[in-house]
Amino acid sequence: MEPITTAIAAVTAASKAIDFIKARINDVQSVSEISEQIGTLFTAQQKLNEERNKQAGVGDINIRTSIDAVLESKKLAEEMQQIATLINLRFPKSADQPSTWQEILNHHNQALREQKEARRKAQIEARRKRHQMEENIKAALLAGVCIAIGAGALVLMFSFISRV
Repeated sequence: MEPITTAIAAVTAASKAIDFIKARINDVQSVSEISEQIGTLFTAQQKLNEERNKQAGVGDINIRTSIDAVLESKKLAEEMQQIATLINLRFPKSADQPSTWQEILNHHNQALREQKEARRKAQIEARRKRHQMEENIKAALLAGVCIAIGAGALVLMFSFISRV
């Protein structure tokens, strides 16, 4: 998908999620009822950030596309702040506890950290397995060479014995 198309799709999905949350915030009994839409917001924000970062690395930057990405990102941030306010008003917490939105952010960030850690561990495990496979191949080749040399030595020894 072209970068601008991905950004537009992310903004469209975020807009639908925002509209849903704003329309239903007073009807929901728990945050879990709107968790899918909140997840869509986080995903859209991540996609916009990725697109903006991709464009930052490109030498031939289209100024308009760059400006659009920044403006859409700012607009999404404003909308997310409104959603945060709506959620905090609908599900208030006492002053000594983190707000409901902060709990959502903490949970989201923890999930991202766990996902990143799982990917890192998977890469380490894949690297370890690849190294082990290389070592096994080296050992098999070494054993094969030793067997070939031993067999060659036996053939040579029998050929000398048969000449005598």
